[in-house]
Amino acid sequence: MEWISAEWLRSRVWLELLDLLKHGGIMIVPIGICSLITLVLIIERWMMLRSGRILPHRLLHTMREQAELRPRKISNLRPVDTHPVGRILLHGLTVLPSTPAHFRESLRDQARREKHLLEKGLVTLEVISGVAPLFGLLGTALGMISVFQDLAIEGPDRAEALSRGISEALITTVSGLSVGIPALIAYVLFSRKVETLLLRIEEEIMFLHDRLTPG
Repeated sequence: MEWISAEWLRSRVWLELLDLLKHGGIMIVPIGICSLITLVLIIERWMMLRSGRILPHRLLHTMREQAELRPRKISNLRPVDTHPVGRILLHGLTVLPSTPAHFRESLRDQARREKHLLEKGLVTLEVISGVAPLFGLLGTALGMISVFQDLAIEGPDRAEALSRGISEALITTVSGLSVGIPALIAYVLFSRKVETLLLRIEEEIMFLHDRLTPG
């Protein structure tokens, strides 16, 4: 019985998708692709930008203890590459011995790389939030052209044909907005999350830098 229900559900969903494609027109295809990309990016960014993954409390606490026990001896620090702070400091250690200015510049270089990794996919979400509604509007415009062409042929019963055609043409507008709005919300929330994480990373780096470098 469960197998029959699952098969029926899959066939029902497939039929609904085919019906949507039939009435929504060709622009449903790029809107559908945008929706799939948006869903994948939201799940991936939500998993990657968790605070515990980017800034693990136990590892940061260990690094702070090392810095407090051995002040001004950065070569004794033992960071790990499992989080951005550790990777930034490991990159800085590769340039030692060096001047404090050179060391700070190496930290900034790696920090910029980490920023790029944290912002991965956000530009795509921003583009989709603007493009998906435009796809919907284009689909509606194409649908309206088809409606008026059919009206010129049908003649009588124009009101019924017009209302039916407009309702079908608006499907793409609704679909585009249904994809664009979540993409925009996700972009804003993730951008804010990245800004918060970058601020915390900077605070940790500055704390360790002040404890472990002279001057």
